[in-house]
Amino acid sequence: MAQYRDQEFIEKVGKKIVSIRNRKRITQEELMDRTGLTLSQVGRIERAEVNTSISMIALIAKGLQVKPKELFDV
Repeated sequence: MAQYRDQEFIEKVGKKIVSIRNRKRITQEELMDRTGLTLSQVGRIERAEVNTSISMIALIAKGLQVKPKELFDV
């Protein structure tokens, strides 16, 4: 199977992460500290520059104190 990439969905998930982070008044730096990701990783995920893994989504959800499914509710 050819590599599959749904850019529109990736962008929606990135925007959802930003929305939740802003709603909770968490900076990218705070999310970085909570997850162990680098600041550039957080930014690339939020800007949909990378097709991140399910494991990273789970880690971000934990850092935002939400269930992973909330990040997919787009």
